[in-house]
Amino acid sequence: MKRARRVAAAIVAPALLLTACSGDDSDNADATGVPASPFAGEAPANETANLDAEPFDVSGPRTDQLPERVDCTYDRAGNSARPVSLPPDSAIPATGVISARIELREGVVELSLDRAKSPCAVNSFVSLAEQDYFTSTICHRLTTRGIFTLQCGDPTGTGTGGPGYAFANEFPTDQLAADSGEAEVTTVYPRGTVAMRDQGTGNNGSQFFIVYDDSPLPPVYTVFGTVDDGLSLIEDIAAEGTTPEHQGAPRQTVQIMSIQIGS
Repeated sequence: MKRARRVAAAIVAPALLLTACSGDDSDNADATGVPASPFAGEAPANETANLDAEPFDVSGPRTDQLPERVDCTYDRAGNSARPVSLPPDSAIPATGVISARIELREGVVELSLDRAKSPCAVNSFVSLAEQDYFTSTICHRLTTRGIFTLQCGDPTGTGTGGPGYAFANEFPTDQLAADSGEAEVTTVYPRGTVAMRDQGTGNNGSQFFIVYDDSPLPPVYTVFGTVDDGLSLIEDIAAEGTTPEHQGAPRQTVQIMSIQIGS
């Protein structure tokens, strides 16, 4: 089977032990599941990483084209931060893209959601948006050094909330060869990437993050879309900083007024 395009240089993953369970903090990750920024010179190399493994190119296409429709599994998990129904789980479209419009107080961010890469993640996001799950929620965490992400999707605003269900990782995690060490080698999540917060253990829920500058991360976060327009708004928010410094709540409160799904 033909492999996906690779990033040119191999980068050994720093020791970023990511939490997969809501509310489970560690030294290198908070409850959002995205690690603390690997400050230059401070993050040791992952001694267990396979030095021969190459970084996986998360901007490339799937190596295995999915059928036009797939079935998804959404397992009940914990309490929902807001009352919502489970997404539909059968005959889910797995081709093409669908647009989404995130209305912030500061302006609008336009997304393209990629069904061909991660149909179950897109299906969940669309279902939650159509049930107004994201309406009047805040984006609770911003990282501004080493890793550049704005994290949203938790109505509690704490990084511990979810929709009461979980689903498995998709692209790129489902493209990694077993025992290859690829999951331990950091790659670049390009500027404009939209991904689920998770470590690769199947605990995806409602929380997602937007990458506003190229960021080194292990390829265990499900990529399900890209930003088409409005990324400059997030860059302006990032320029205002965070509390505490470099990673924490944005100093400028970021509120999602609504998310509208297009076609």
